[in-house]
Amino acid sequence: MGIADYALAMPSGKRSVDEVSRESGCGPEKLGQILPSGKFSVLAEGETSWGLGRDAAARLLERSPVPLDEIGLVLYAGSSEWGTPFWSPAAKIAGELGITQAHCYEVSNFCNAGMVAVQLADDQVRAGTHKYALVVIADRLSELVEYGTGYVELFNFADGAAAVLLTADSAATRYEVLGGAHHTDPQWVDSYYGEIKNGEVKVERGEKLDGLGEAFLDNFTTLTHKVLAGIGAEVADVAYFLVTHGNQDTHRKYLAALDVDASRSVFQYERDGHLGGADPLQALEELEQEERIGAGDLVIVATAGSGFTWGVTALRRT
Repeated sequence: MGIADYALAMPSGKRSVDEVSRESGCGPEKLGQILPSGKFSVLAEGETSWGLGRDAAARLLERSPVPLDEIGLVLYAGSSEWGTPFWSPAAKIAGELGITQAHCYEVSNFCNAGMVAVQLADDQVRAGTHKYALVVIADRLSELVEYGTGYVELFNFADGAAAVLLTADSAATRYEVLGGAHHTDPQWVDSYYGEIKNGEVKVERGEKLDGLGEAFLDNFTTLTHKVLAGIGAEVADVAYFLVTHGNQDTHRKYLAALDVDASRSVFQYERDGHLGGADPLQALEELEQEERIGAGDLVIVATAGSGFTWGVTALRRT
């Protein structure tokens, strides 16, 4: 029981460092440290985050077809900014895919929401509540950034989506969900918040408190050891550590704190921007495409989201 398959979908739009430089007034050299890719994926005109999520789910179900009436749960995971207020993207996607027998709802935990939703879905299929569950992970992060604010730590916000199919059939399981742990430290809750400007939601930064970088490192390492202890494993047993692509320095510091070589992770900062909760699935896809992961390999996924919440999930390739 666990993840049967997953798929990603990317928008057709691109934004360049030069464009961000013009809008923000920040020099290309400074931006190059945050956006080494030189350009990143963004929703084009007419594209939506839920539509991207639907496309990922459609691709997934085409590749791994299952009876639609046996999908009992559809979760849409992200940051709660769906683009349309008072509305369910989970239900919309289910309807467009022909899934009519499912409970559909949203999981909002920012860039940590994807793995939270995967664990929620896995719990239900393990309990026998549903034979299959579908998790859609999508955000419109690029549309929430106002470059004129100078909040450069947000300038790598990009757009992308992923869909994950979970199954109660152990023979069809591709990745077993072994366990996970999450922690929210509410002292950082007002660090970032949304504000409506000219009819659009934009991210604002609250009072900048010292120590958030250290909090990332402390929570990631503490939760990693907690999860590994819970499954009876050690750092040395882990094949790969996949980390939210929000900040490359934090990523590398986390590995260093665990005494883990960078070769046991995936760095995609020069490929695209930060795709929210889809980051670790894009990294997992790279490992598979390059045939760097095999049966029995243990994978730790470290994710984080505003609020601030940190999470660590353990997967094993079957």
